[in-house]
Parts: sequence; structure tokens; C-alpha cells
Amino acid sequence: MIQHGPRAWLPIGLMLSIALLVNASFLSGAQAGALSISPVRITLAPGTTSGLMTVRNESPDPVRLQLSLHTWLESPDGAMQLAPTEDLVVFPGLLQLKPNESRKVRIGLPAQQDITVEKTYRVFLEELPGSSKPDQNQVRVLARIGVPIFLQPREPKPGWTAAVSHPDDKGFRLQLKNTGNVHLILQEVTLRGIGLKDQAIFDQTLRGGYLLADSIRTHTINVPLADRAKLTACRIHLVTPDGPRDETVACPPGLQKQ
Repeated sequence: MIQHGPRAWLPIGLMLSIALLVNASFLSGAQAGALSISPVRITLAPGTTSGLMTVRNESPDPVRLQLSLHTWLESPDGAMQLAPTEDLVVFPGLLQLKPNESRKVRIGLPAQQDITVEKTYRVFLEELPGSSKPDQNQVRVLARIGVPIFLQPREPKPGWTAAVSHPDDKGFRLQLKNTGNVHLILQEVTLRGIGLKDQAIFDQTLRGGYLLADSIRTHTINVPLADRAKLTACRIHLVTPDGPRDETVACPPGLQKQ
């Protein structure tokens, strides 16, 4: 089963050996001279051994793309941690697309897997030098797009918790932990500091994105000491494709003063 979503679009180009790493699953919009990919996320359900995505060259120039597969984890600050893998196979490994040409790409598993925690990968489509003629008046970049692949467990169980800790002279840390066995898509993350009588002390919008299974995302929250002294709790509001989720956590000892 493939999870379909909006197409991803990215200008095609190359010059100066610059690589542009793009998180395809959060791209939106369309423009002339672009590469489109659909779907922007691939989900392999239990019992499924392959999935397809369509790559289309919307550019007026031909393009050559090399495809590769990597395991995908994330550090607490949200940075991707990638490593080459042979867990999956991708075919074809090299694409040559004429203007307005589309090709199917197959992602496959050598064998069915029965897993308890979701596995995460990315297939990268990297533009090769010489794909198109450079414009002398423009600086262009090599396109490199990473499309997420999710290998689902037999019994998906989403879940998350939040905690605040490590106060210092500037603020504190907020940790979001994915306690489930599948990823979460955080479309919106907001934090509200709560005082007496449910008074709002501060509001902050935090970076969203993917929160992978059994992983932690750490945010540094800078709050003046005068405001921290009024805090009794922090309220975290998440917006996901399945709807909003909220959790309120009490402030630990020492958070209100330093």
C-alpha cells in the first residue's frame, strides 16, 4: 500500500558542485521548470513487498537522476542521520527524463518482514552534472530530493509524551518523545506557559516535521526569568494529520528560578 499525498516540486539545475538537500514530504506549490514526485511518502504495509512512485520532468531541459537508498534516523535536534542500506532495492537506479516525460520507480523489499517497530528509510533522487545547459547569468544547484519510506509494523500504536527539564539562566528544554511504534507528522507545534488561574504567560511556535518511532525531539525554550517565576505548567499543542493533540505538564522544581 502506498500512502498518497500532494506532489512535490523542485526547480532543476546544477552549477558549482552545490548539493541542495530537500525534504520532499514538506514541499508544496508548482512552477515551470520543475521536477514532480508523487507520492511524496511511501508506506509499505505488512505483507506488501513493493511500492511505486512517479517522477516527472516538468523542465524544458532533459535531466539525469541517480537513485540511492539510505536508512533514516533523526537526532534530538531533528537532524537526519543517514546510512547506505541494502534492506530495500530501487529500480531503475538511473533515470534519464526528457522534458515532460514521466517514469515509474519501484521500491521493493527482498522478502516480507514481520516487525514490531516501524523502520524508516529515504530514497534519494540526485541530479547528475550535465543534465541541462547552464545559464551564464544564473547560479544553479544540483537537486537532491529525499523521499521518506515507512515500513509499517503489523500493529501500529501511536503515542507521545512531553517533559520540561534542564533550566538555566536563559530558559529550559522541552522534550517530545514518540512512545509509539510508528512515526508522527507534526504539522504544527505550539507551547504555552501557564500561570495561576490558567493565565497565559508566553506562547511559542516550534518547528514541526517528522517525529520517528521511539525518538526524541528537544527544543530549547528561551524565557525571561521574570516570566518563568509565574509558571505552574506548560501546555503542548500538536497538530497532526489525524487531528490535534494536547498535553499539559507540570513545571519541575527549579524551573521557576535559577
